[in-house]
Amino acid sequence: MALGIVSAAAYIPRYRLGGKTLQAVWGSGGSGERAVANYDEDSLTMAVEASLDALAGRDASTVGACFLASTTAPYLEKSSATLLATATDLGPEVLTADLGGSLRCGTTALRLALDMVRAGSVSQALVAASDMRPVAPGSPEEVLLGDGAAAFLVGGDDVIASFEGAFSVSREFTDVWRIPGDRYLNILPDMTFVKSYGLDKHIPEAVDGLLAKTGRTREDIATVVVYGPDARTQATLLKQLKFGDGTAPKEAVMGRVGNTGSAAAPLGLAAALEECKPGDQVLVVSYGNGAEALLFQCTDALARRPLHRPVSAQLAAGRPLTQYGRLLNFKRHVETEVIRAFTSVPTMVREEKQNMRLSGQKCQDCGAVSYPRRHLCWQCSSTRLADYKISRRGKVFTFTKDHLVPNPDPPTIMVSADLDGGGRFYGQLTDCDPATVTFEMPVELSFRRIHEGEGIMNYFWKFRPAR
Repeated sequence: MALGIVSAAAYIPRYRLGGKTLQAVWGSGGSGERAVANYDEDSLTMAVEASLDALAGRDASTVGACFLASTTAPYLEKSSATLLATATDLGPEVLTADLGGSLRCGTTALRLALDMVRAGSVSQALVAASDMRPVAPGSPEEVLLGDGAAAFLVGGDDVIASFEGAFSVSREFTDVWRIPGDRYLNILPDMTFVKSYGLDKHIPEAVDGLLAKTGRTREDIATVVVYGPDARTQATLLKQLKFGDGTAPKEAVMGRVGNTGSAAAPLGLAAALEECKPGDQVLVVSYGNGAEALLFQCTDALARRPLHRPVSAQLAAGRPLTQYGRLLNFKRHVETEVIRAFTSVPTMVREEKQNMRLSGQKCQDCGAVSYPRRHLCWQCSSTRLADYKISRRGKVFTFTKDHLVPNPDPPTIMVSADLDGGGRFYGQLTDCDPATVTFEMPVELSFRRIHEGEGIMNYFWKFRPAR
């Protein structure tokens, strides 16, 4: 049985923060840019986005495990992986687990999922890595640390990249950390020490260990994806590993998205698989309290697999965040008036199927689709209503712009859209310039934070312009 990656996907938020914007505010900012999550996004919502793309066109009932790797999960105590499994409509019997604490938890989750499939515990597993690490305004890291996610479906059938082996190194080393109560990330200021005693030692140790374990030479490797705290250091590390010319991915994700933490190496892997050809061997290396190296070999199935929202397209679709005040609002650096609604846990439980899994109804007599769920068909009043998974895509039927409802990024745009396959959905529109909203505009549903109440994060679906 083949073992490896069945599908790969990535999610990069719409907005980009560039050095010029920071230069205008702080007097310095560098030359790069990073992806910035919107105010209604977090590590969970980005993981859902990437996972839905990884599962697109596939039977979710075959997934037996769901792992979410993140150092910035929305809850300190509550399973974010279970929320991910619910939003992606996995079954209740799926095994869920959260991994965190280290920047290499993304590749660790991927390795654990592969080992589970190899052992026969599950036939397929979903793995998502996502991060949006908090940095202080005006800090050197503000333009270096970006937001993003990657997701993989792993299994033993029709794999696009077979798993060839892995090697891990665990070393106690304090260079990046957060403790309870810390609002922002702590980073050791002496990067020379960090590089000499961390990156330069742990990453080569993992790479050399993997090559020895798998019997490969450096000449066998076509593409190398290696973690780096920033684009420049990443390029230096790649040269120091002494692989052949042309092994660096063509798409420099780190320089355009930023350091996405636990998602950095997985996101780089997802992007590399879009560039590779059958037979190419891909080495991916993560870092954090040691290092971890995984080796994959692309198969013939890679050439037959259509790309769904490729990384290159998401990079090209970025929009500059030129107003620094919007960043302060997005990252909750300043307090703004927001909706803080009462949260009813019993209601959340009762309406999970409708609100989280997007389950509507279809009339078995006239075929009309209903959302929200109801007791009678809205068209023929029949009671013969069957569960129906509504489409996430549609076109705007009507809309309004509300300048009074509290919103970190006003105005609040409310949209009623006719969905592909039937049904009409009413909800907020996000990731959109208010001036560009039009009738018949193609939109799609995106999983987002909707409001907070009693300390509980409330998630629901919002529209965004179709990508």
